[in-house]
Amino acid sequence: MLTKLPIMFSRRIFIATTFLIFSLSACGAPKMTVTLDIVYFNYLDRPIYNASIDGKASRSLDPFPETGGSTISGVSLSIGPKVVSWILDGPAGAPRNGEKVSAKNSLHLSDIPDDAQYLSIHIYPDETVELIPSRHYPRATERGISSASKRSK
Repeated sequence: MLTKLPIMFSRRIFIATTFLIFSLSACGAPKMTVTLDIVYFNYLDRPIYNASIDGKASRSLDPFPETGGSTISGVSLSIGPKVVSWILDGPAGAPRNGEKVSAKNSLHLSDIPDDAQYLSIHIYPDETVELIPSRHYPRATERGISSASKRSK
């Protein structure tokens, strides 16, 4: 009987550990999310509409400098890869009117400061996008201002 106790005890520990591992893996790790106010900046030389991040926070935007002045409050986003897309607008006959465009660069939302309240989404003429979390209301980027001033010359 003494020889069976360690085996029974070991078997119980094994069964309990296995059960615990399976029950924890079934729950899965919680998906990390953040809730931020979204502000878009459009540095293209034309208006765009249905600008969105992961299909959320859709907005129509005039070109810079008439952009970045409105906020979409309380948007919940998961941490990780992001997809930003928009539809090109403009006067009748403008090239690519109505075409859906997605950011050409890879976007990833991470390293959000604990006190961040805003996420600015900067859409550039080369169809790349920059995501900038911040505590204070966002401003235009140097890159955006520079690209807008080049086209006005």
